[in-house]
Amino acid sequence: MSEIRYDLLHDEYALIAPERLHRPDCYRTLREEESADHRNCPFCPGHEAMTPPEIFSLRDGGDPNTPGWKTRVVPNLYKAVQIEAPWQSEEVGIYTLWEGLGAHEVIVDTPRHLTRMDGWSENEYFNWLYTLRSRVNDLRNDIRLVTISLFKNHGHYAAATQTHPHTQLIALPVVPKETVVQMERAKHYFDRRRHNIFESVLHQERSDAKRIVLESDRFIAFCPYASTFAFETAIFSKNGIVSVSDLDEPMMRELGGVLKQTIDALYEELGDFDFNILFNTPPLQKNSETETFYDDIPHIWRFGIRIVPRLFRLGGFELESGIQINPVLPEEAASLLKTALKALS
Repeated sequence: MSEIRYDLLHDEYALIAPERLHRPDCYRTLREEESADHRNCPFCPGHEAMTPPEIFSLRDGGDPNTPGWKTRVVPNLYKAVQIEAPWQSEEVGIYTLWEGLGAHEVIVDTPRHLTRMDGWSENEYFNWLYTLRSRVNDLRNDIRLVTISLFKNHGHYAAATQTHPHTQLIALPVVPKETVVQMERAKHYFDRRRHNIFESVLHQERSDAKRIVLESDRFIAFCPYASTFAFETAIFSKNGIVSVSDLDEPMMRELGGVLKQTIDALYEELGDFDFNILFNTPPLQKNSETETFYDDIPHIWRFGIRIVPRLFRLGGFELESGIQINPVLPEEAASLLKTALKALS
């Protein structure tokens, strides 16, 4: 029996339809293991000249743009926006045009040319999170940049164009409408209930105890009640952490461990799969678009990461309605992932 579930955090619906799992050609064929030949990979050590000069690197020593790094950050060669653009807008008839100001960076997650994230060590997870935090903190100093998007595309079906593990960052001088709507909803929820909407969700998940994959002292991984994608998994802070900027080193070690266990369990259950990882980073600056909620962010927001496996194709209904059809019950997904964790332990 299918169910229409409401997503409290995102104010949208998901159609959970297990019957769809059995339709012909529903699940895409898993790709073959990609070639280990990385002689032309621009993100491998020794190929630093194939990328723009680095913005940041995590290394024990050595000069910039040389081998010996643990993580490396460079401008995206095919950047959507650029930091050198003027900070201005103009009216074009009834329309408004902004110059393409912003930051578009590539974080090379590890020097190892791994095609599967379950090969990462806990230190590699820590280095990755440390680098993401460093870039957010640095870009926060540019008052022109108001929002920042951190995302990882892995595999063809998740829109990745390089097999070497990497993450992207796009910072903009404007606030996406979806961000404004979600922040204002979170503030409205807090104003009415004097309670954080994320805390309400986590309280319900712990009370139901059917969709939790694993917990640590400060983080919890679960398959959301109204998951829009099969095996979608969220990791949220259980305390007052608002952004990746708030993570200290012990927190990053702990979060890296939770991420590793979650990713390993997904690979154990799904095999080699494509996915996106999304960070829910709040706005960086207070301006006319964020002033209604900016000062309340510490009370209304919580840090989280969303892991979205890309297992099924989207059809016309999803594109027209904005409602995703998920053929795997979140409760079933969580149960399978917990079983996978036991098999890995």
